[in-house]
Amino acid sequence: MAKISRRKFLHLTGAASASLTVASHASTFTSSVSPVRNPADSWLEIDLNNLGWNLAQIRARVNNRPVMAVIKANAYGHGLLEVGKFLERQKIAFLAVGKLEEALQLRAAGVKTPILNLGPFAQTESEEIVRQNISQSIYTDDFVLLAEAGRKLKRDARVHVKIDTGLGRVGVPYDQASAFIEKLGSRRAIKIDGVFTAFTEDDAFDRLQLQRLQEIYEAASAKRIALGLQHAASSAGVISFPESHLDMVRPGIAIYGQYPSTKAYQERRIDLRPVMSLKTRVMYVKTLRPGESVSYHRAFTAQTATRVATIAIGYSDGYPYQAAGKAEVLIHGRRWPSIALVTSNHMTIDVTGDEQVKIGDEVVLFGKQGQSEISAEELAAWAGTSVYKILIWMNPLMPRVFV
Repeated sequence: MAKISRRKFLHLTGAASASLTVASHASTFTSSVSPVRNPADSWLEIDLNNLGWNLAQIRARVNNRPVMAVIKANAYGHGLLEVGKFLERQKIAFLAVGKLEEALQLRAAGVKTPILNLGPFAQTESEEIVRQNISQSIYTDDFVLLAEAGRKLKRDARVHVKIDTGLGRVGVPYDQASAFIEKLGSRRAIKIDGVFTAFTEDDAFDRLQLQRLQEIYEAASAKRIALGLQHAASSAGVISFPESHLDMVRPGIAIYGQYPSTKAYQERRIDLRPVMSLKTRVMYVKTLRPGESVSYHRAFTAQTATRVATIAIGYSDGYPYQAAGKAEVLIHGRRWPSIALVTSNHMTIDVTGDEQVKIGDEVVLFGKQGQSEISAEELAAWAGTSVYKILIWMNPLMPRVFV
């Protein structure tokens, strides 16, 4: 098998996730025209109208402060390039990514919006960061590499200073931040675009974290060191911690119409609309006689005559195998239970009682079908996981249909 580089692979998968756009939702339960090339394939529908709606709701929630949209992890599974381009058309202030490769893909696709790389970088990538006008998260003396690249290219390297105010993963320790900022501020060819932190999402401790960040900012201002924009609020902060909105907010999951916690989902202080739906089609239908079984290890054995629909989706597509036997799907606008196992490429559904279910019928794993809906939150509960993982687990090679 021919080898391809990591960059080539990421480029190909990014392109695959952004290759299909259609004008409107597939609204019928059975269609002779598939939105993807292979009518047996599963696909993700990405509703750009809902994406725009969510951004508008967030902007209203934060009194039109600038928004830095987090589009790391293939835009939480939604498709990096299409989402990035759409948000640019919505005049988003900043985009944030988790890997430099994502920022480079966006630039190669023509995205001009300011981009912050939240992840690390290698010495060999310093010049490309500066050349592509990418802001880099900084919390170690690696900023020297960017300053050297800036001097060589005769343009400022742009940075955001990451402060660890208590989350404990990465960042300049808050009690060392003032000294670090003084050292950084004295460097030529460095432009500080912002200073930021990430909350623990423990309400009382988050307030202490916010206080620490603001004290650092004020100390720098007193020494005439410009730190640019302060930002700390993720989706949870946007929704329930208005004091943390500062100069700019940094939502991720809320952009995609999902809530950052079960509590936020139940309270719904902001009206978010899911952007992603997961769909497939019935690929086979049969009736099991009593005593006949389905799947490995005879995971399901029929006690009575059981009509079973096999659908072409499994854990290789990102569907959680932990949901086996608990998840439901929508066919003909009605919920039907899954049976047996979620395997690599297949699931089986008990459709006993509906003789009209046939090969080619649309199946919704999460999303809407007619007046019925299964939420990604429900699927996460069936799988014993979080809605974040449900979205991000979606295979980047699965077709995305932008509607």
